[in-house]
Amino acid sequence: MIVRRCAKNMDIVIHKNTKPGMTKMVMMADGSMTPLKYPNTKKYFLWVDGVITHKSDSFETIENVYVNTCVQKECHSHGRIDIVKHKLVNNKVTLR
Repeated sequence: MIVRRCAKNMDIVIHKNTKPGMTKMVMMADGSMTPLKYPNTKKYFLWVDGVITHKSDSFETIENVYVNTCVQKECHSHGRIDIVKHKLVNNKVTLR
């Protein structure tokens, strides 16, 4: 299940591991299809450019890695989700 994706339409996505071990086909930002295999452990994982780069049981940890990855790829996000300042639209954080 997608929890958060890059607002600049890059392939940087936080997934919640709702179906451990499942494999499905996912559309990349460029329109191509690639397989995504959910890991057998951990609650959340970060999927970057078709590869799972980090796994964690803590949403805070995975979101911090997500924000750092966005900065490295020059896809400046809104930082961590703040329910007062932000809202989610199609799994993308926007200002209220």
